[in-house]
Amino acid sequence: MSCDWREQVDLYVDGELEPASQQAFSGHVQGCSDCATAVLEQLELKKAVRLAGKRFTAPPDLYASVRRQIHPEARATRGWSWGLVSAALILFIALGFGWYARSHSENATLAELVDLHVNMLASPNPVDVISSDKHTVKPWYQGKLPFTFNFPNPAANSPLTLIGGKVVYVQHSPGAELVYQVRLHKISVFVFQARDVSGAGSAYGSAFTVNSWQQNGLQYSVVTDASKEDAEQLRALLEEANRQ
Repeated sequence: MSCDWREQVDLYVDGELEPASQQAFSGHVQGCSDCATAVLEQLELKKAVRLAGKRFTAPPDLYASVRRQIHPEARATRGWSWGLVSAALILFIALGFGWYARSHSENATLAELVDLHVNMLASPNPVDVISSDKHTVKPWYQGKLPFTFNFPNPAANSPLTLIGGKVVYVQHSPGAELVYQVRLHKISVFVFQARDVSGAGSAYGSAFTVNSWQQNGLQYSVVTDASKEDAEQLRALLEEANRQ
């Protein structure tokens, strides 16, 4: 690969570039198919590592062996003391597993949405219905999704422009991906039924800004490499359009 930006792909994907360099690379990758492919490959590798982490865990015997090596001085104590320790350990594990399961599920959903956004950036056909008119894109979803939602209403002088949309799947559930252009950057808006996907909140500082929330039984997520101000502006417009 001859592109001078190639050496920065890993740093870009991990969000380790300076903000100005991150923005510059975001603009570059949209016009460079080689770098877009390299970014996609890195994200696929990270996804494979995440999946491997879910499939393989240390067996109990190995855990016990390591614990004995760390604490060789451990001795048997009175039964009631071990009972208290066991009860506390069970409670700790139960609370910890509940937190981990929720956090892991939300992180997995977040990762899938970022993957979909990068796939859109790297694709020569980023949307299935191409139109800047919401009255054309919204009817296209009829019969394709088990829910409806309203599109945002940017002001006439807003830099936000609708490009189009397509149907995507997360956790085997169908949803909408709307694609907007803001200056040199693209924004993906994902809409799913809230019962089908989980996670809400905001994440900034990595290669992408992710802003998720639930409203009227639907889960909305804004994913972009544009500024967090642009993401929050689009979120505010979506919330207003779908307020009952």
